[in-house]
Order: sequence, then C-alpha cells, then structure tokens
Amino acid sequence: MNLFKKKILLLLLPIFILALVLRFLYYPQNTYFGFDQARDVFAVREILSGNLKIVGPPTANGVLHHGVLYYYIFAPFYFLSGGDPTAASVFLRVLNASGIFLIFLVVVPLFGARAALFAAFLFAVSYEQTQFSLFLNHPALAVISVLIFYLGLSYWIFKKKLRGLYIALFGLGLSIQFEFVETQLLAVFVLFILVFRKTLPKLDFKSIVTSSLMFLLPVSPYLISEIKNSFFTISKLPGLIFNQSDAGSPGASFPFLFIINRYFMDNLAANESVAVIIQLIFLILLVLFIHKREYRIQLTFLCLWFFGGLLVYFFTNNDAYFYNTGTSIALIIFSAFLLSYLFSKNKFLTFSILALIFISNIYLITKNNPLGPNQKINPQIGLLLKDEQKVIDFIYQDARGEVFAVNALTMPYNVNTTWSYLFEWYGKKNYGYVPVWGGDAADGFPGNLQVENARSRLPIRRYLIIEPQEGIPSYLAKAFLSGEENYTEVTGEKKIGTLRVLIQKPK
Repeated sequence: MNLFKKKILLLLLPIFILALVLRFLYYPQNTYFGFDQARDVFAVREILSGNLKIVGPPTANGVLHHGVLYYYIFAPFYFLSGGDPTAASVFLRVLNASGIFLIFLVVVPLFGARAALFAAFLFAVSYEQTQFSLFLNHPALAVISVLIFYLGLSYWIFKKKLRGLYIALFGLGLSIQFEFVETQLLAVFVLFILVFRKTLPKLDFKSIVTSSLMFLLPVSPYLISEIKNSFFTISKLPGLIFNQSDAGSPGASFPFLFIINRYFMDNLAANESVAVIIQLIFLILLVLFIHKREYRIQLTFLCLWFFGGLLVYFFTNNDAYFYNTGTSIALIIFSAFLLSYLFSKNKFLTFSILALIFISNIYLITKNNPLGPNQKINPQIGLLLKDEQKVIDFIYQDARGEVFAVNALTMPYNVNTTWSYLFEWYGKKNYGYVPVWGGDAADGFPGNLQVENARSRLPIRRYLIIEPQEGIPSYLAKAFLSGEENYTEVTGEKKIGTLRVLIQKPK
C-alpha cells in the first residue's frame, strides 16, 4: 500500500468510527419492531427450518413482491441470536456506516480525493442515513446497492473501465431485489447511456453477455418465481402502471418539491427557511458551474442521479423515505464538491460550514432517533422492542404464572403477527409458556398463538395491549375499544412508552 492510500485510509477510519457512533446512539433501546419486522422474522424462521422461499414480502399494492434475498441475509443474525431482532439491527447499522467507503470511491473519479473525503463525512453525519440504519427492513439494504450502482457508473463513465458496467448492473439488480420501486433505476440507466453514449467504451459480445449475467444474477429469484407462476406479475404490470389514480394529478408536484426540501433538511439544514435558501444558492451555483464547462460532465452525472431518483413521483404521491432510497446521496456529493472548491479559497469558512452541517444533523439525530425510525419510515412512532418486552414482562409478572389471554389493538387492524412473535420468542423463552389470543385474528398472516373468539372460554386473567394508533382508522379503534367494554371491565392500566396495557376481568 503506497503512502497516499495509507493517508486516505487513516482519514477514512475516524469518519467510519463517527458514522458507527451516530448510528449506535440509543442502541438497542431504539430498535423498532412492528408488523413488517415480525412478518419477516416468521419468514426467516421458515427458511431456517428448511422451507426455502423464492418470493419476498408483498408491496403496498399486494400484487407485486419485493425480492427474497434479504430474508437470507438476515437469517444468520436471527439464527445466531436465537431470534433477537437487535442482532439484525446491528448488521444494518454497520452496513449503513460502511457506505462512507462506497461514497468515497464514487466521488474520487468525479471530483478527486478531497471532495470524496468531504462526501464521506457528510454521509457519516447525515440524519437521513442514520434513519435508514434504524429501518429494520429491506429498503435499508437498498442504500448500499444504489451506491454500488452509481459506483459502477462512475468507473464506467469517468475511468472508462468495463468492470464499471458490470458493477453498475449488479448494483441495479440488487436494488430491485431489495426494493421493487428501484425498478425506476432501469430508466435512469437508459438515461445515462443516452447522455454519455459518445464517451462510453465499446462493448463486444463477451462484455454484453457478462453485463447481462451480472444483472440477471441478483434478479434471478424474480425470474424463477415468474416462471413458476406463469408470469402472473408481469401480466399485471401494465395495469398497475397506467391505472395510478394519483399519477399526474394536480397535487403530484407537491411531494416532488416536498421530497427535495426534505433532502436538504435531513442532510444539510434542519431549519426549513435555511434549507430553502440553500436550495436557491445550490441551484444558482449548479447553473454557474455547468456554464463554466469545467465540471459539466460530472454535474450532469449528479443531475441524472438526483432527478432520475425522483421519477417515481410521476406515478405516486407517496412521500415515504423508501420510494427514493439513495437519491439524496447525489445532494451530499454536490455539497462535498462545493466544500472542496471552497476549501481551496477559504479553509476557515469551509470548516465553519461543515460544523454547522454537523450541528444540524446532531440536533435531528438527538431529537428523533431515540424513538427509532420516523413516521415517514414506520407509521407507528415509538413502537420499540424494549417497550414491547417491558409490556410482556409486566403481563407475565401480573399473571403470576397463571394462564392468561391477551388481545391487542394493532396496525394492521386485527393482525396479531407482532405480538404472536414476541410472546413465542421472548415470552416463552423467559416465562416458559404463551397466552391464548383472546380476540379476532385476521386469516392469512403469520402467528402461532391459539386464537379463541368465544369469550366464555377465555381464562379469567385477560390483558389488552393498545399500540400507537397512527395508521389505525379512528372509527375502527373506537369500535374495537367499545367491543372490549361490552365484555370486560378494566381493573388496572399501565403505560409503557407509547404502549398501553389494560388489565381486564370478564363482566
């Protein structure tokens, strides 16, 4: 290793440590565990028991599915920890922190090592990225796969390396595997080819075959599933694309602008007014630098990355984080480029701006991260594993070893998957037995607790868990609680975090 590479590594190491520290603040107390997480653990348990899967969890429309690979990625962590979700959370936090190395490699061919170091630092302290690291679900993996995609494009376009194309297509396939919405990157990839076609290395038959294989490898489970199911999903795609009720609606520009503003606030300036001012400054500087031509190609690359990642908002008004995973990294890189340029003019001002960005992100991290992922990632704020475990401890201790029934107001409504897993894993491990589920439980969802709908056959000891009610229609919540009042009397109540436990007895 030459002296320059050693120096770079020595500079990246403290940035990586900083990234780890920020992502592990409040661990394990801020580990979120809701329906999606419980559903996935049940799937992992099936795989570990020998029931291999080729289809991942359903998307919001219920027709398409995400890739299955992340089940297999999570499996070793659940196996080694005995089913503890905090083990998988450790992996995701470390994985996200490692993105500082990838973003460094992406930026070097564009703007050099100094800008790459600034980019690594901005990624390390990014509030948005710390939020992705807390997201115990498949889109968190897409941050890294999207970086791999753009790393490949960076090497292909700016270093003229054919292996860059292979890396890009592998990253593209991985991104689709981890988050189906990332199929939008296919359009982005085509845009890159059209814009940079005159400067790209020529492809021969061998390179075309290799490129195709690199893409097909990570998406092969999709292909196997489609063949097995007579291409059911592919047959439904045209209808899903052209029947989007909110696509192109008058409000469609709102999430587009909202998302851009959120990028600035979550990465550069927490204050909305300051974020808007920075947006205007960045737009002016972007136009000026493109006009000067010196960095036109590199900035075109970033513009395609940034605005290409927003293509999905032509088809949806959903403003969830995972609809454009990795898009804001282009903003981080542009910020790093500007800081690198300023560094050669005024070092004091450069470090002052870096300090302000750091303070802004720390403010958001310390304000929001103790409660886990924010509401745009997981709708139920503060549904944390530590509180769920305290709820279970409270119930078992109050039951004093006697058989009891439990019911819950859940999101999704009447789905007991979350609490079924928690009682099967944590409850049985620590107390030796599990309760009866004393209420309705929707069919078709994972969970092994015995369900008893007849109130007369339930044990005398009964408990009702009330989850945070974000995402639960108020009329359903009201009807559920009214139904409970008809059959039971509340003799005690305990509030734990954002959860409530009612101690009940039959009327």
